[in-house]
Amino acid sequence: MENTDATKRNVGLAYVALSFGALMVIFGCVYIVYKLSLLYGVGLGAATQSLAYNNSISVALGSLVLASSAIRQSILESFIAFVLALVLGAASFILLLSRRELPTKTTSKYTMVATVTGIIFILLYWLATSSIPIGYGSTYELLPYFGFVVCVGSVGFIEYVIRTKQTHRAASRGRMSMAIDPSKPFSNMMTMQQDILSNMSGHIRVIDKHFNSTALQNFYRLVQNDIGNFTKFTILTSREMMTASFPQEISDFKKELTGYGIELDARLMDPKDTVEQHERIMLDDKTAYKVPPFNIINKRSEHITKINFKEADSRFATLLNRAIKLDNYQVEKDRK
Repeated sequence: MENTDATKRNVGLAYVALSFGALMVIFGCVYIVYKLSLLYGVGLGAATQSLAYNNSISVALGSLVLASSAIRQSILESFIAFVLALVLGAASFILLLSRRELPTKTTSKYTMVATVTGIIFILLYWLATSSIPIGYGSTYELLPYFGFVVCVGSVGFIEYVIRTKQTHRAASRGRMSMAIDPSKPFSNMMTMQQDILSNMSGHIRVIDKHFNSTALQNFYRLVQNDIGNFTKFTILTSREMMTASFPQEISDFKKELTGYGIELDARLMDPKDTVEQHERIMLDDKTAYKVPPFNIINKRSEHITKINFKEADSRFATLLNRAIKLDNYQVEKDRK
């Protein structure tokens, strides 16, 4: 599925609907706990008064007295259901307040929590209320059922979007190369994002001795739509790219990524490796590509080509071990 504005808008509405459904579940559960507690209190009071004054009680009050133990059990079940409703609400609001415009694997974890807790909740709610005469028909008493239906529908749509993305990803996994057309820099970026970066996940590693400030901007444009799929970015560049602004831009990017739970590690290759390493490589945990320089990745007439992963992974590990962290390089430079 392409990252269209319509899809983003619909997913946003699904998050709102899920949260609204969770609120209905919570408020309906609170109302039932209140009503059951009231029934239990009335029945207990009637029984106490009857015993104290030896008075007869009405048939309605008598039924409450007889059902007092069942009502007490229902209150306990309702309290457990309320805790589950809060978990459902927490998962829903985390999704609503997150900055992800499109669902990802992380989103699926929260929808799974919402689904499981919702199902257990509705079973407990039904168990707590089915044997107690609380006067069904009131909107408040039926609210959890309505809310549960809204939550299920919202989760279903979100999971549909996730599955569709995964199907698209699986269909394009086998793509061996992609041609860069210098006359279409904007379209090149969109195609790379949709056909290459959207199919990558986990730890993204880059070897590019010309990776500078412009390259960093292009890199962000490529990963931003699927930011939730990544856990770490490691970039190997050269000391020649160390302009006055580059360290600060890396620092700012690192702080921003922290909000997504992503780690950024920027290093400078050993001077000897810089001379010998001509190929630019990008790889994740399963796939590796030979790419153009990131600073002109969408403008240079070249092919992005899938290469042997084990060889690329081994080469990256070798270069990483000899590279120096950007912060350490700055410290050494300041000392000199």
